[in-house]
Amino acid sequence: MTLTQTTPNANIAIIQLRAASPAAKLETIARVRELVAQAVGQSHAAGAPVDLVILPELWNGLADPDESITHDEVIPEVGARVGDIPAKSVSVRALAEIAAQHNIWLVGGTIVETGTPKLYNTATVWSPAGELVQKHRKAHLFDIALPAVTFKESAAFDPGQSLCTFQTPWGKFGLAICYELRFAEVAIALARQDISAIIYPAAFTKPTGELHWELLHRARALDNQVYVFAACLGRVEPAKVVMYGHSLAANPLGQIVATAAEGEEIVYATLDHDVVKDTRAGIPLGTQRRFDLYADIGVGAVISAA
Repeated sequence: MTLTQTTPNANIAIIQLRAASPAAKLETIARVRELVAQAVGQSHAAGAPVDLVILPELWNGLADPDESITHDEVIPEVGARVGDIPAKSVSVRALAEIAAQHNIWLVGGTIVETGTPKLYNTATVWSPAGELVQKHRKAHLFDIALPAVTFKESAAFDPGQSLCTFQTPWGKFGLAICYELRFAEVAIALARQDISAIIYPAAFTKPTGELHWELLHRARALDNQVYVFAACLGRVEPAKVVMYGHSLAANPLGQIVATAAEGEEIVYATLDHDVVKDTRAGIPLGTQRRFDLYADIGVGAVISAA
């Protein structure tokens, strides 16, 4: 990755929102507005105004997965603003309004996007102008069968067909969704795109989170010498699917620098480019790889860049 001396650090706020019933979608949207306003206000009061806010996966209703897919919304194409968003896409419209109201970059977690014939689990990125600058359809769907949890995301969703990056004043970010954390190839391919961080909106389950949540994020950060920022849904019990919580930030050394507990919480972290540069200078993996012995996973990757 190439960073100029003038590339500023970024202050990040990760919103850990409790999983809500899809029937309460409007109330959940209102709560997101409150939490983002709280994050912005607290960060200004602390003298470190937040630059980028991250929401979890399927934040507008996951308590009942069967019901949540009936609350799909149209997501317009990149470049859209509030006036381009259908009135029925209330979650999407709210994301555009929140970003513009607070003059922040907003990774809007994911919502269920209208698709044909199935649906997509789609993440969006919004600029401080309230403009949609990137969207990523989850490409690796959560189909697992463990004693503690069985899930088949592909029964409702179609997979996306590309990976994703987006450009900000604080450098380029990679964007992936929840289960994609388990695929090292995704992070490797994104890391070859001159990024400084990967963002993972997530709805990690409690059983799988207890096994691997922190380990996987530390590994993705360490192996690729990037920051990792992960926003997970907070825990509600009892529920059909119990979430893990523990949203976190990991630095390029694989260290957890900020983390949440299980409930509703805001996590703050800073993307420090000196840490990125010093890590890569001290352990120069980027110049020591032997692509004469093995393939560069980044070559030929299908990546949507914005």
